[in-house]
Amino acid sequence: MNFSPKALVFVLVVLFIFSCSSSKQVQKKPPLKYHGLTMAKSVERQANEAIPRQPTNEFSTTDEEIVAHLKFENLSGVHNLRWEWYDPQGNLYHTTDEFPLKISKGKYMKKATAWHSIMVKGDNAANMPGQWSVKVFVNDEMADSETFMLASLTDTLELGPEIATKPLLQDWGLVIGVQDYAHLPSVDYARKDALIIREYFIKVLGVPEENVVTLIDSEATKGQIEGYLESYIPANTSKGTTLYVYFAGHGAPGMKKGDPYLVPYDGDIRFIEQTGYKLQKLYQDLEKMNLRQTYVFLDSCFSGVASRAADMLAEGIRPALMHVQDIKLKNDNVIAFSAASQGQTSNAYPDAEHGLFTYYMLKGLKGEADKDEDQWVSVKEMFDYIAMHVPRVARRMGAEQVPSINPPIDNLRDMAIGRVISQ
Repeated sequence: MNFSPKALVFVLVVLFIFSCSSSKQVQKKPPLKYHGLTMAKSVERQANEAIPRQPTNEFSTTDEEIVAHLKFENLSGVHNLRWEWYDPQGNLYHTTDEFPLKISKGKYMKKATAWHSIMVKGDNAANMPGQWSVKVFVNDEMADSETFMLASLTDTLELGPEIATKPLLQDWGLVIGVQDYAHLPSVDYARKDALIIREYFIKVLGVPEENVVTLIDSEATKGQIEGYLESYIPANTSKGTTLYVYFAGHGAPGMKKGDPYLVPYDGDIRFIEQTGYKLQKLYQDLEKMNLRQTYVFLDSCFSGVASRAADMLAEGIRPALMHVQDIKLKNDNVIAFSAASQGQTSNAYPDAEHGLFTYYMLKGLKGEADKDEDQWVSVKEMFDYIAMHVPRVARRMGAEQVPSINPPIDNLRDMAIGRVISQ
């Protein structure tokens, strides 16, 4: 059991705060009620109340603290309050002493709040990523409990120099990341995402470094993308090739028919039919290569909203009123994972400093998606993993984002994408 000096000082000084300063005299005492634990990154004191700020069940090792906040109703008499925090192995990490809550005889407090926190950044907890839990006891009976995730962002995603899969000489990768556009709002973290995806293609999926084409920002013009997809890559691949394609940037619907387009660096939404790269054409170009297998990962959306932002890409676009054409792949020789479903936006994940879809894609490729623990990440395992985590985290950020896969998951063979790396 760890007793951090920082946590201990916090317990002694600011263990709890009541939301009202006066109590009421009653003839019949109302029953004590609890309103559930709220996990948050901090609390703010307003008058006699403590309000949880940035409520979430997803924390990182860069967060200063993790707060558990409990609401009471009809608090009366004498009660003892105790908090217990458990690490990912189920071991008791920290517990408080019994703290007495005393209300004058015959009186009660209509509303009250209590809270406790553990320090993370720079403390022992920062070295213990995983699923934690916290329990609060009143008079030695558990009043409530909650689980939460503590993610080590650096340890989770970065690959050490010793990590390397044996190169598969026939395989190729195309990585496109546009963060700073010539004419459009920027896409948060797209450049960082593209660079780490490139590293994963090489070290995790075994694509030879010289076979990974990387187009960042001004390199990712429509002409460059077309040149590599229509000429260069087809000329250098064969029927035994597996091709991996990643795109992080804006997508947009065509103004006339709602055809989805990827927006290159020099794309202009006003003339998207002329300056964008049509998604249907991308799929057709990939199918025409007749490779052994192609995987496409699109951290983009086609709603008309700027990817990873709340801005509209063009004045007058209303996502709810736009119909975006649904493009279907003919067979599973090309499989496309997309960050969001129709009408939704692809979100940034500021806590991780990545796109939300890309963050969980990377974690999945690194092995967390390997549900059956056979040391391979399959198509269905990957999709199940991102489809479970992305919507949950998006909802906590006040957004709706449901990844999709094309062709539909029920129509796919469950083939392996890559081997789980050992570290």
